[in-house]
Amino acid sequence: MASNNDLAYAKKKINLARLEESEVSPGIQSLTLQENQDDICLLQLNPEIFANITEGQVLTIRGNAEDCAVICNKTSTFELKEAETSNSLLLMPEMLWPENCENGEMKVVNQTVAGIFHKYYELRAYKPCFKKLRTLLELSPYQGKEYEDAAIQDKFTFETLLDSIQASEEELKAEIINMQACIIDGFVRVLDFDYKFNIFSSILNVIESRSLPLDKIPREPIIKALEDLEPRDIVDHCFSWFTIETGFTEENGCKLYALKEDTVCKLYAEVLLRSSGKFHLQDFLESWQRSVPDGMKCDLKQLRGIALTDLTSKPEVIFHFPCENLPENIKERFEILFKIKEKWEYNEIVPYLEDRTYPGHDVKALLIKYTRESTKNGKKMYGSKW
Repeated sequence: MASNNDLAYAKKKINLARLEESEVSPGIQSLTLQENQDDICLLQLNPEIFANITEGQVLTIRGNAEDCAVICNKTSTFELKEAETSNSLLLMPEMLWPENCENGEMKVVNQTVAGIFHKYYELRAYKPCFKKLRTLLELSPYQGKEYEDAAIQDKFTFETLLDSIQASEEELKAEIINMQACIIDGFVRVLDFDYKFNIFSSILNVIESRSLPLDKIPREPIIKALEDLEPRDIVDHCFSWFTIETGFTEENGCKLYALKEDTVCKLYAEVLLRSSGKFHLQDFLESWQRSVPDGMKCDLKQLRGIALTDLTSKPEVIFHFPCENLPENIKERFEILFKIKEKWEYNEIVPYLEDRTYPGHDVKALLIKYTRESTKNGKKMYGSKW
């Protein structure tokens, strides 16, 4: 507790400020700066992270030296950004509140200031970047058991990837599924594209050899027919990637599945496009339609985000242009997009931007910031702003 002289000094200052003593909190705090300040950073919490902390959940800060720092809970990722404030923020281990003053008696209390801050960290919604994940997994794609070598070093468990990738556990799991990766001998692996196509072709051969309708396929008999040729888990994964439950069952209770038309057609289109540069559009459409299983219908909409058409060339052409190969830096991405095409229609460019959006920062916001809008033949077009 401070001395009477301190209280007299405080009252003098109140009078100089032309305030009545009744207008001032009875608890007057005399501040002294701690000599050896602790190495402390202030973090402004959003409601989600605040709830996580109060519930005792684990939060993890992830990022290498060259990365921006992010903080992850189990389901979400937030970027840690430094912010400045024009006011000085004082950190006081023990704060005296007016309601804690006994009988409202005016008194001076000595307080230690543990730190003075003009900067703090805030959390911003962050869309994880998975290019690094794809790069790591493509170091050793699975090509079949006969190509496996115990000396292969570039294999990663889920836990190892979680330490390397700036994403939450649930976001990483979702992306692994999206990439059509699977767990093989405890390691997360992507399948070599040709190997994956061969597995699907084998599944399709069994379906056709048994004259099964493409929308009435029993899962277990198909997998069992191939388990002596390929690892059962891989066939099972591949079956799940290209089929969907119909909700119907056979008489014996076995669930029935249907081939996903869009996913299967996309696979066959990639087989054709990966092996060529620019393909005459009409020739491609004819070859594509001939290659897919009977009864399926090909549509260019199925190639959203993996191929582009050039309808201005003579003849019209199509070429492989997967979104996954573009830079994650959005400015660099726009630079490449506008080298490929000077003007883009909205529906053309959206598939190449969606993976870099997050709540409050959608595709339209990106277009406003990085493009200039114009109109051609009644259609809105987007070109470079610079």
